[in-house]
Amino acid sequence: MLHSLLVLALPAVLCSSSGTGAASAPDASPSAAPFAAAPARADSLEAAYANGQTWAAFYDGVNRRRELWISNWTNARVAPDILERANAAGAWRILVITEPGCSDSANSIPYIARLVEETPGLELRLVNSTAGRPWMEAHRTTDGRAATPTILILDDTYRIRGCWIEQPVKLQAFWLPVVARGTMSEEVGKKMTWYAEDEGRETLREFVEVLEGAHSGNVICPGLR
Repeated sequence: MLHSLLVLALPAVLCSSSGTGAASAPDASPSAAPFAAAPARADSLEAAYANGQTWAAFYDGVNRRRELWISNWTNARVAPDILERANAAGAWRILVITEPGCSDSANSIPYIARLVEETPGLELRLVNSTAGRPWMEAHRTTDGRAATPTILILDDTYRIRGCWIEQPVKLQAFWLPVVARGTMSEEVGKKMTWYAEDEGRETLREFVEVLEGAHSGNVICPGLR
């Protein structure tokens, strides 16, 4: 009940890109580094990933919606079948483009971070929407917006092998018409209630499907040519 009341009290934020946000600081000591480092172009995915924050560094520095981030991270659980499927999907780098004030980010990334923590083959870095803008623009929502979170699955050569954009499909069925009507502020409580009741299950289910697509070659990523 406390969790539901917490999320309902927060204001609406449509997590489209605004082009603002503090620069991400690189973290020089990740907890696990299964991939070797290599020189990279400054505008490349490799450079963006290398300069991204670890989950621990990002989480420690969250300064908006902090109580929601903390609540979701503290309560995040990964179902055994989801964990088994993630482990079977191979080793991947996960690049998350996000902003702390984005409600969709706060309601999805903690669960994905928990999955990464429990899956040895996965590694996570986070960058803000300024650093990640080229890939947000390239991989838009179904209604055409560049949005956070944009989550990219990268292989060992930093090719995109899958992506997950903004929010689960089941939520989009309700929320995208709200966005089209421009009534986000009036109806955001319903969105936040959906997230609180789902507890990350749909996010993790869809995200593991993207990992499995990357592993099988059946890539799931809007805008990928």
